[in-house]
Amino acid sequence: MKIIISLDYEVFFFKPSSDIKQSLIAPTERFLEILSKTQSKSVFFVDAGYLFALKRQKNKFDKLDKDYAAIVAQLQHIEMQGHEIALHIHPHWEDSYYDGYRWKMKLNRYKLADFTKVEAEEIFKKYYRELQSILVHQIVSYRAGGWCIEPFDYIKDVMKEAGIYIDSTVYQDGYAKTATHNYDFRKYPKKEFWRFSSSPAIEDKDGCFFEIAFTSQRFHPVLYWKVLFNTLLKRIKKEGNGQGVKPSFKEVLKKLFTINTEPVSIDAFKSQLLLKAFKKAEIKDKKYFCVIGHPKCFSEDTYKNLEQFLAYAKQPGHTIATFSKLITADREPQQQTSIVY
Repeated sequence: MKIIISLDYEVFFFKPSSDIKQSLIAPTERFLEILSKTQSKSVFFVDAGYLFALKRQKNKFDKLDKDYAAIVAQLQHIEMQGHEIALHIHPHWEDSYYDGYRWKMKLNRYKLADFTKVEAEEIFKKYYRELQSILVHQIVSYRAGGWCIEPFDYIKDVMKEAGIYIDSTVYQDGYAKTATHNYDFRKYPKKEFWRFSSSPAIEDKDGCFFEIAFTSQRFHPVLYWKVLFNTLLKRIKKEGNGQGVKPSFKEVLKKLFTINTEPVSIDAFKSQLLLKAFKKAEIKDKKYFCVIGHPKCFSEDTYKNLEQFLAYAKQPGHTIATFSKLITADREPQQQTSIVY
């Protein structure tokens, strides 16, 4: 099986943390240490909007200047170790700003679909340019923030121009319609890997783009009740202190009373299901096993379960690699250099 361990390298949304060391740098360092023991590589989807927001204001605030330098240094170290750096876009950074004490987060324009196509293209270009400027290797992979990949037409042309030909946003039966998120993958190809042209919703065997979907799994309400109980008793402690978008009351009830489909994850309590999901994929003879993680959501469970998983996954017949390494053999021989917009 081809295994991809992907991370969304991002900080926070709902309650911004002012300490990136705790919410991003340190958890990532521990993650890298674990991977180095088995010489495994990962894909880091970097929230380039945050990087751009830091650079935009770092001359005004010493703290942001230090944060920007720390993140750039870590990303360059990650790349030097042979991991893949990929583009991740959360466009709410267009409206968010630092007031000298904390980030003022505005989420009314959370996804690219909340902008016009022209605006979305410009955002994509400048975020891509910002991330690419600190890297040696060309960016070839993309992941939409909050899984909001549609309308793909908004970014199709600029992705081509930039030489980005791999997307990893979709997961089977994924669905959300909230104030911030809007996606529906229930009618997308029921596959782990496919090619497409106009949209990842429509397979095209001659398409110039590749979709490598997350491996999905069903989460039973019992798991969330257990988490709720342990959280109330303060038995769960994340290493990172960043938080995602606060779920609505309706979303919380859905998780507590219905079975939900979500990507396989190495975050906190979800990591306890990682090895079980992999063994299930083995039984089904899956060819790809793609998981997600967020340093801001790592816990001691993450590191323990990840080490256990890597030890098992190193058996003959399995390959842990990056998207660019896996797709090279399937892609047309032409190579495209990165575009400087």
